[in-house]
Formats: sequence, C-alpha cells, structure tokens
Amino acid sequence: MKQWTWLALAGLLTTLSCGSDEAVQPTSDYADAWVGEYEGTGNFVLSNGVSGEGRPVTISIVRVTPKEVTVTATLVYGEGRNDFIQAIDILQPNDPEQITLEVRYLNAKTVYAFTQEEGTITGSIATSSLRLGGTWGQDQIMTAIEAVRQ
Repeated sequence: MKQWTWLALAGLLTTLSCGSDEAVQPTSDYADAWVGEYEGTGNFVLSNGVSGEGRPVTISIVRVTPKEVTVTATLVYGEGRNDFIQAIDILQPNDPEQITLEVRYLNAKTVYAFTQEEGTITGSIATSSLRLGGTWGQDQIMTAIEAVRQ
C-alpha cells in the first residue's frame, strides 16, 4: 500500500511540474472590424469553363466570438434558380484590414484573400477539391470582388 502512495505522489508531482512557466500571449480581437453586410460586384470562373465579369456579390459577415466571424459570400452569375456560387466559413481574422486565410476540410479547401479600406472589401475567394492522384483542382473562383458595407 505504501508503494502505491509513493507512486501517486510521484505522479502528482510530475504532472504539476509539466508545462511552461511563460504566459501565453492572447491574440487580438479583430472580428468587429469586419462585421457587416456588403454588396458589390465580382468576376467568377467555374471548373466547367463558365466565367463572367461584373456579377452581383453579397457578403455577410457576422461575429461569432470576439475573435471569429462567419463569412457568407454569394455571387449570382445567371438567371436560374441554382446559378450562384456560395462560400460559407468561420474565420478568425488576423488583421483589421486584411484577411488571408485557408480553410481546409477533408477533401476541400477555400482560400480567402480580402482587404478592407473605409468600408469596402476587395479580394477573392477560391474553392478547390482534392482530385484523384492527390492534386488540387479549382472548383470555383470569385475574383475582383469589390463590395461596399451597407
């Protein structure tokens, strides 16, 4: 029984001594700088070769936490019910004036490249998926986005 007590005490002391003595620096809260509803235009390219310029774009950015936002971007490229491109992700902005982030899922990734100046977002969103053989193929790209906060 005495042996188990010493082992428990040794385990407790080992556990308490683990870890760094340095405090972790908190990251800045940039979510609020991006929150808003934006409307404008953008260009698009689809994997089937269809492309176009100057199509309507809406971007909705909603604060989830002080550090994270949900971005919903929709570009309408035609008159049909399903003629739109949409990207929805939760992002943690790394700057109040610029977002350059890649969001990965199992076999898909979306790259956001936004800059913001005086309530106007400019940039692009590219969505890719993993193809057979391990290469990434572009599915849809929204480029030359210019959307103004409403």
